[in-house]
Amino acid sequence: MIRNSGIQGINIPNSAEALKATLFADDTTSFLSADDDFAELQTVLDTWCGAAKARFNIKKTEIIPIGTPEYRAQMCNTYQATGAWGNYPKSARMAADGEPVRILGAWMGNGLNECEIWSPKIEAISSMLEKWTCSRPTLEGKRHVVQMFAGGMSQFLTAVQRMPKAVITRLTAVIRGYLWNERHTPPVRMEQMYLPVSQGGFGILDLEARNDAIDIMWLKSYLNFAERPLWALLADDLIARTVASKLQRSMAYAWKDVRSQDKS
Repeated sequence: MIRNSGIQGINIPNSAEALKATLFADDTTSFLSADDDFAELQTVLDTWCGAAKARFNIKKTEIIPIGTPEYRAQMCNTYQATGAWGNYPKSARMAADGEPVRILGAWMGNGLNECEIWSPKIEAISSMLEKWTCSRPTLEGKRHVVQMFAGGMSQFLTAVQRMPKAVITRLTAVIRGYLWNERHTPPVRMEQMYLPVSQGGFGILDLEARNDAIDIMWLKSYLNFAERPLWALLADDLIARTVASKLQRSMAYAWKDVRSQDKS
């Protein structure tokens, strides 16, 4: 119903349809342009709820402003001060820059601190490894625990959010401390422990190698020109805009240098 409505949504170059909504189970994310009226979306939702005998929880509705920093600030400040922006619901939460919003396990927003997003996950992994320490596992047992929890608990967030270098360093330190019972100087370097047994290592999870593999799978999907996903088309547009902007700035600086040399 949303896709067939009069809502404009977000137009993505080379896409036959505008991006208006994504749905998964009971989670719905709608995309409105600056010219769209939330009242029209509300009409669609009310019609759907009436037919499905369901009800949208407006109090759980979260709004992420998009656009220029100035527009986002104006929208957020006005909404937080007056409780109103156009026909948007008054009891929803509008996320300012730096405030993350969770959508299907990923954290979305503007100007987010990725390390802060990862902090709860690192603490959860550290707590889990500490619990397993009580069972006094062997080094082989610890290898499996690291694979199951340090690897398993971080894999999805890495896939949807990526893992910053600072987080890799911190999580690696957690794993190293668990393997060697928090010894200040481990008897074997982690680089050696990452190697397979056949090469004198122990096959411990290598976070950087795992993360590179995840990036390669994203790249494989991005380069699938036979059936390009919608996010890849959006990435194309963002990359083109960024490259054009940087090129324009560099040409402007070069032109200034030429003028300054002519004057001298």
